[in-house]
Amino acid sequence: MFPLSAGISRRRLLIATAGVTGVALLPALPRPAAAGSTPDLVGRWFDEMLATAASPAIGYVERIWAMSWLAAGAALGPWRAVPQRSGEQSAVYEDAAVATAVHGVLKALVPEQAARLDTALAGSLAGLPGGAAKEVGIVAGREAAAAVVRARADDRLDPASVNAPFTPPPEAPGVYRFTPGVTRVVGAGYSRGRPFLIQRADRFRPPRPPALGTDEYRRDLAEVRRLGGQVSERTEEQSDLAWLNPLAQYLPVFRSVLGDPTRSRADKVRLLVAFGVTVVDSGIALFEAKYFHLHWRPITAIRAADTDGDPLTDPDPTWASNLPTPAHPEYPSGHTVTAAVAEQVFSRFVGPSSPVTFSATYTRGDGKVVHREYRRGTPWTALTRENVDSRVYAGVHFRFSDEVGATLGRRVAYHNLRRLTLGDFPL
Repeated sequence: MFPLSAGISRRRLLIATAGVTGVALLPALPRPAAAGSTPDLVGRWFDEMLATAASPAIGYVERIWAMSWLAAGAALGPWRAVPQRSGEQSAVYEDAAVATAVHGVLKALVPEQAARLDTALAGSLAGLPGGAAKEVGIVAGREAAAAVVRARADDRLDPASVNAPFTPPPEAPGVYRFTPGVTRVVGAGYSRGRPFLIQRADRFRPPRPPALGTDEYRRDLAEVRRLGGQVSERTEEQSDLAWLNPLAQYLPVFRSVLGDPTRSRADKVRLLVAFGVTVVDSGIALFEAKYFHLHWRPITAIRAADTDGDPLTDPDPTWASNLPTPAHPEYPSGHTVTAAVAEQVFSRFVGPSSPVTFSATYTRGDGKVVHREYRRGTPWTALTRENVDSRVYAGVHFRFSDEVGATLGRRVAYHNLRRLTLGDFPL
């Protein structure tokens, strides 16, 4: 709940949060655009958010995403209390409110980009007709942004808190240790961050990974050793897939949905709120599991296979992963957590498969530009499966970790989407 302050009264607070609470948070049927309507500002400020989040000062895009669109969602509410409002006035109000709210959060979190953000806001507002709707929207956006920033000021998701110091335990079979080139880990404090809706970081903690020497462990160790090394049996397509990430897949879909003139601004903002808060919560759950289980990475497991107690595994002290091994414990996989969150959110808001043909474009480490085409009707679950395979071909995860990560993402998403449907406003 928003903290009360002189800047926003309890009554204004309840009105402001009404726009993203209750059953209305989940998508209504798309409404046709008015004749002669111009593109709304949700997509434009989505791109401003991404540009701002690229700053090293912000730490993680998940937090800025969630906070920006929570503010936008809260700012959409007050106009509903205005009697005799027209459709054109509502559009002006909503654009002014969304642009000002997202701008306010971004400027507060990344003040060094204030000049660029102020210029972008001025351009957005200059394109809107003057009048009461515009002015009320600006005020609502400012108040919502300030309230969200206050509410999350002590959430412990700033870079310093997330990357708290951590000393690995003594070396032991199956236990995480620094991988070559790593002297400090990242994400060790993520689980102490304040979630939006899951209440506790360990609420969805997965069971322990397969024990060393079991058939499942031995199978997945052999697979990543064969397909995930710098010297490997991968096909060219598998090497392309190794560099895939969920954001490369889903950003084109977000832009397509946000550019759809038949969808209301409120529906677009609800989609962005649901994804943002769920990605934050799933990240908190993910890193809690990583630092609880402290499972070793494939590069350690393969090089130290003579210590795992299994006579059927042999060490390869020269084996190296295809992609750089991330500086945190292995189990479960973060890529597949995020992919599964996107899968579930888009399934709920858009349907079980893509309504459009789209392409994911990204660059491999060797400079090759990859274009992956997804046809209309591609199920979102297929994108998650690609991320499961991707991390094996990258050489940084066992397949069981990828599959468990997808399950974790789906569980957090199911919980959060249900809570949002019931009317929880996540601050």
